[in-house]
Amino acid sequence: MKSYIDFEILIGVLDGTRFRVTVSGPGGEAQGYFELPDDDGYAELNERLQRLDTDEAILMQIGQVLFRRLFAGPIKDVYVRSQGALSETQGLRLRLNIPASEILLTALPWELLYDPDQGPLALLDAPIIRFLPQQDKVPSLKASLPLKVLLTGAQTPPAIDVEREFRAVQEALRDMGDLVQITVEPHLTVARLQQLLREEFHIWHFVGHGGFTRDGTTGQLVLEDADGDPEPVSALQLGIMLNRSGLRLVVLDACSGAQLATDAFRSVAPALIRAQIPAVVAMQFKVPEEATRAFAREFYGALAGGYPIDAYMTEGRRAVMSATGLGRADWGTPVVYTRAPDGRLFDPPDQIATPIETTIAAVGQSAGSGLAALGELMQTQPAIRDAVFSFRADFQASGAQLDLLATYKDIHDQLHSLQFHCYNQIVQESRRLPDDDLAWENLVDHELTLQGVIEQCRAIADRSEDVNAEIAWVNDLEQARQDLHTAIESMDLRQLKRAVRLINRVLTIQPSQVNMRLNAAARALRLRPLAQGLEVVRAGLPATALQLERVQQFEVGVVALSSLSSELADLVESHDRWQALDFELRRIESLVDQDIEELDLSWPDIKQMATNLCQHVADGWAAALLGDAEKLEAALEAEEATRVKHFFRRFRRQAGDRFYRIDVDLKRMCDELRKVGEPLASVLRMMA
Repeated sequence: MKSYIDFEILIGVLDGTRFRVTVSGPGGEAQGYFELPDDDGYAELNERLQRLDTDEAILMQIGQVLFRRLFAGPIKDVYVRSQGALSETQGLRLRLNIPASEILLTALPWELLYDPDQGPLALLDAPIIRFLPQQDKVPSLKASLPLKVLLTGAQTPPAIDVEREFRAVQEALRDMGDLVQITVEPHLTVARLQQLLREEFHIWHFVGHGGFTRDGTTGQLVLEDADGDPEPVSALQLGIMLNRSGLRLVVLDACSGAQLATDAFRSVAPALIRAQIPAVVAMQFKVPEEATRAFAREFYGALAGGYPIDAYMTEGRRAVMSATGLGRADWGTPVVYTRAPDGRLFDPPDQIATPIETTIAAVGQSAGSGLAALGELMQTQPAIRDAVFSFRADFQASGAQLDLLATYKDIHDQLHSLQFHCYNQIVQESRRLPDDDLAWENLVDHELTLQGVIEQCRAIADRSEDVNAEIAWVNDLEQARQDLHTAIESMDLRQLKRAVRLINRVLTIQPSQVNMRLNAAARALRLRPLAQGLEVVRAGLPATALQLERVQQFEVGVVALSSLSSELADLVESHDRWQALDFELRRIESLVDQDIEELDLSWPDIKQMATNLCQHVADGWAAALLGDAEKLEAALEAEEATRVKHFFRRFRRQAGDRFYRIDVDLKRMCDELRKVGEPLASVLRMMA
């Protein structure tokens, strides 16, 4: 893990446009002055930045103007020496300590600092932290397990895809297994937030809108009221609610969350620091959805790996840069405020973690290792080989089904790549035509991606004659690729639209078909007989001449395989129940805008299905789903069509989100089963 050495930058007041700067780092100490940019065309550059009308050259100019004014004379010398004093495993943390009252200073986009010799510092190993020291001590780094994450949203106008960001955060934290517990509240109200804060969460992530009051003096977040309408909550009110709540980190995915108002501590992010939150990550500009999703995945992935917050930010910024490019200001949008002296919020998981053998990943690995150990034992012990041979049919059936499962999972992943890495980009570029000829050049890259998906799908299908016969739709993709190539060569919009329609037709039909076959293969996978056979083999292991370590590894693997079998059965059952509810809601969704009568007739059955799925579930999503069910039922009884449609859509979104997560869990289980497939195939080869 990379460590960070502080480069302290203290900027004090001198006069209106001139500030005293004191720096200290591994290269020594120095003093100098900083003047607000008023030349170098900075005003025009900053105006374009505020409009987010930027390119790589503009961002580089802004960053270099700030860098040259800050790092000059002896301060530059200390900075250079500090960089040279670092080892290969160290980074230089730029810790900006600016008085909260200096609005002109704090409003500068420090995150864009650009070293002419290295590049944008925030994307390198020189994270930029806005340090806001407080008198109270930072809470202990020790945290009781599991780490509790409160994932909330407010779905207020203008519409944002809250669920998609939720999924990005959950996927990023999934590798932590039982070490993390996520509570989801997609429709956050003030009353609900107050209730949840009593549960002592470690991290609060908010997705929604933020901004300022009309006079521009008070920052606020926009939550929902009891009816789902917008309810602004001021920075001061949030600070009071969160004061000494035990939160270690707050992530605000809300536009203007990090922009400072006239009274700096009335802006949302600094107000929460004053409420004794050790760190707040917020956005200083309007944030596109693709940037926030990319940031969330890498930010939380680094957190799951036990990195300091400096690394969280660097990895998150790099992901945003990859998603939206270096020429857009999105990578400089996230701002971190902290009062933690060294930027550390938690002990690394390997210092606070308990064993995670109960997670799906660890169980899959243990089962695979156990079968590998069995293979080694079979080579040295004929009696063990004979015992295993008597269960040959179970081994062969399980091996064939695992192969089929892996094949459908690979096709599923290729369709996912087709959607997000190819089709979406082609559609985006097509919208720029015919006004922007550069879009045709960008389409060349997406044609190569499409060609790669086609080749991968054909290679995967060649594993099985049955599967090969099921994916004739690859021919449509090949035709789409040819049409796309022709369109690019001749700049033919009509041909381009034909290619888009062909790809869209595949994506409209095939993912659900492949998903259905994948789930059917999972249901047909009979791990239980295999586990029972291995239990018999284990019970008959000879007491002598055995490698004790391999025997123990095999025994752990047998237990893990039984656990994997039970987990798979539970997931398949849960998936089927949620799919039945999802099917009913999809059916009604196509009718509800014209007539609510079908919903009224079907509601008793739908409510019962939802109630059964939420029984004995203490998570926040279950309470939220049943709460929306009650509101929908009340609207149906009152025959208020507008409210019926509103609460149906809320209920539908939440149920759809739960089904998606179960589906993701099942796909992840399929990935883990591959750890069993390879050693199982090795055992089968020994029996041949």
